[in-house]
Amino acid sequence: MRVLVADDQDEVRLVVVAALAGMEVLEARDGREALALLSSTTVDVLVLDVMMPTLDGFQVVELVRHDERLRTLPVVMLTAKASETDHVRAFLAGADAYVIKPFEPDDLLLIVCDLSARSPEQRAQLRRAELARARLLMQVEDSFGP
Repeated sequence: MRVLVADDQDEVRLVVVAALAGMEVLEARDGREALALLSSTTVDVLVLDVMMPTLDGFQVVELVRHDERLRTLPVVMLTAKASETDHVRAFLAGADAYVIKPFEPDDLLLIVCDLSARSPEQRAQLRRAELARARLLMQVEDSFGP
Protein backbone atom coordinates (compact mmCIF):
# COMPACT_ATOMS: atom_id res chain seq x y z
CA MET A 1 0.00 0.00 0.00
CA ARG A 2 1.22 3.51 -0.83
CA VAL A 3 0.36 6.39 1.52
CA LEU A 4 1.06 10.08 1.09
CA VAL A 5 1.61 11.98 4.33
CA ALA A 6 1.47 15.79 4.21
CA ASP A 7 2.59 17.54 7.38
CA ASP A 8 4.90 20.52 7.85
CA GLN A 9 6.47 19.03 10.99
CA ASP A 10 9.34 16.62 10.33
CA GLU A 11 8.86 14.80 13.64
CA VAL A 12 5.17 14.11 12.94
CA ARG A 13 6.03 12.69 9.51
CA LEU A 14 8.64 10.45 11.17
CA VAL A 15 6.05 9.10 13.62
CA VAL A 16 3.57 8.47 10.80
CA VAL A 17 6.21 6.70 8.70
CA ALA A 18 7.06 4.50 11.71
CA ALA A 19 3.37 3.80 12.37
CA LEU A 20 2.88 2.71 8.78
CA ALA A 21 5.95 0.45 8.71
CA GLY A 22 5.76 -2.00 5.85
CA MET A 23 3.89 0.45 3.64
CA GLU A 24 5.40 2.73 1.04
CA VAL A 25 5.08 6.23 2.51
CA LEU A 26 5.60 9.36 0.43
CA GLU A 27 6.12 12.63 2.29
CA ALA A 28 5.09 16.22 1.59
CA ARG A 29 5.87 19.29 3.71
CA ASP A 30 2.81 21.31 2.70
CA GLY A 31 -0.41 21.23 0.70
CA ARG A 32 1.13 22.34 -2.59
CA GLU A 33 3.78 19.65 -2.43
CA ALA A 34 1.09 17.06 -1.64
CA LEU A 35 -0.98 18.10 -4.66
CA ALA A 36 2.11 18.00 -6.88
CA LEU A 37 2.85 14.44 -5.74
CA LEU A 38 -0.79 13.45 -6.26
CA SER A 39 -0.64 14.73 -9.83
CA SER A 40 2.40 12.60 -10.65
CA THR A 41 1.86 9.39 -8.69
CA THR A 42 -0.89 7.14 -7.42
CA VAL A 43 -1.48 6.60 -3.71
CA ASP A 44 -3.97 4.47 -1.80
CA VAL A 45 -4.52 6.81 1.17
CA LEU A 46 -3.78 10.48 1.89
CA VAL A 47 -2.94 11.59 5.45
CA LEU A 48 -3.19 15.38 5.82
CA ASP A 49 -2.27 17.78 8.57
CA VAL A 50 -4.77 20.62 8.88
CA MET A 51 -2.40 23.47 9.69
CA MET A 52 0.18 23.67 6.91
CA PRO A 53 1.71 26.55 4.98
CA THR A 54 0.59 27.47 1.43
CA LEU A 55 -2.52 25.27 1.41
CA ASP A 56 -4.00 23.87 4.59
CA GLY A 57 -5.48 20.39 4.91
CA PHE A 58 -9.05 21.63 4.48
CA GLN A 59 -8.14 23.27 1.17
CA VAL A 60 -6.26 20.20 -0.05
CA VAL A 61 -9.09 17.78 0.71
CA GLU A 62 -11.57 20.07 -1.07
CA LEU A 63 -9.32 20.16 -4.15
CA VAL A 64 -8.93 16.36 -4.01
CA ARG A 65 -12.70 15.87 -3.87
CA HIS A 66 -13.16 18.10 -6.93
CA ASP A 67 -10.54 16.22 -8.97
CA GLU A 68 -12.19 13.41 -10.94
CA ARG A 69 -9.07 11.23 -10.71
CA LEU A 70 -8.75 11.65 -6.92
CA ARG A 71 -12.40 12.00 -5.90
CA THR A 72 -12.58 8.61 -4.14
CA LEU A 73 -9.12 8.71 -2.54
CA PRO A 74 -9.40 7.93 1.20
CA VAL A 75 -8.34 10.98 3.25
CA VAL A 76 -7.35 11.03 6.92
CA MET A 77 -7.09 14.44 8.59
CA LEU A 78 -4.35 14.43 11.23
CA THR A 79 -4.52 17.51 13.40
CA ALA A 80 -4.07 19.22 16.73
CA LYS A 81 -7.39 21.02 16.14
CA ALA A 82 -9.75 19.19 18.48
CA SER A 83 -12.89 21.32 18.33
CA GLU A 84 -16.13 19.88 16.97
CA THR A 85 -16.30 22.85 14.59
CA ASP A 86 -13.04 21.74 12.96
CA HIS A 87 -14.24 18.14 13.00
CA VAL A 88 -17.41 19.16 11.11
CA ARG A 89 -15.40 21.32 8.72
CA ALA A 90 -13.13 18.36 7.88
CA PHE A 91 -16.04 16.07 7.04
CA LEU A 92 -17.79 18.81 5.07
CA ALA A 93 -14.60 19.22 3.04
CA GLY A 94 -14.56 15.47 2.34
CA ALA A 95 -12.31 13.82 4.93
CA ASP A 96 -12.96 10.16 5.70
CA ALA A 97 -11.37 10.16 9.16
CA TYR A 98 -10.27 12.75 11.72
CA VAL A 99 -7.36 11.90 14.02
CA ILE A 100 -6.34 14.31 16.77
CA LYS A 101 -2.68 14.80 17.71
CA PRO A 102 -1.13 13.43 19.77
CA PHE A 103 -2.29 10.09 18.40
CA GLU A 104 -1.54 6.45 18.98
CA PRO A 105 0.47 5.12 16.03
CA ASP A 106 -1.41 1.79 16.11
CA ASP A 107 -4.72 3.66 15.85
CA LEU A 108 -3.53 5.51 12.76
CA LEU A 109 -2.40 2.23 11.20
CA LEU A 110 -5.82 0.67 11.83
CA ILE A 111 -7.62 3.68 10.36
CA VAL A 112 -5.46 3.70 7.22
CA CYS A 113 -5.94 -0.05 6.70
CA ASP A 114 -9.67 0.16 7.36
CA LEU A 115 -10.23 3.03 4.93
CA SER A 116 -8.21 1.38 2.18
CA ALA A 117 -10.30 -1.79 2.53
CA ARG A 118 -13.66 -0.01 2.22
CA SER A 119 -15.40 0.91 -1.00
CA PRO A 120 -15.93 4.58 -1.89
CA GLU A 121 -19.64 4.12 -1.11
CA GLN A 122 -18.90 2.69 2.33
CA ARG A 123 -16.51 5.55 3.08
CA ALA A 124 -19.11 8.11 1.97
CA GLN A 125 -21.69 6.50 4.26
CA LEU A 126 -19.26 6.59 7.21
CA ARG A 127 -18.39 10.23 6.40
CA ARG A 128 -22.08 11.18 6.53
CA ALA A 129 -22.53 9.37 9.85
CA GLU A 130 -19.44 11.01 11.34
CA LEU A 131 -20.58 14.42 10.13
CA ALA A 132 -23.99 13.92 11.75
CA ARG A 133 -22.33 12.86 15.03
CA ALA A 134 -19.98 15.85 15.01
CA ARG A 135 -22.85 18.25 14.29
CA LEU A 136 -24.86 16.79 17.16
CA LEU A 137 -21.92 17.23 19.53
CA MET A 138 -21.56 20.83 18.35
CA GLN A 139 -25.22 21.47 19.15
CA VAL A 140 -24.80 19.98 22.61
CA GLU A 141 -21.73 22.15 23.23
CA ASP A 142 -23.65 25.24 22.07
CA SER A 143 -26.61 24.41 24.32
CA PHE A 144 -24.81 23.33 27.47
CA GLY A 145 -21.27 24.64 27.10
CA PRO A 146 -18.09 22.58 26.95
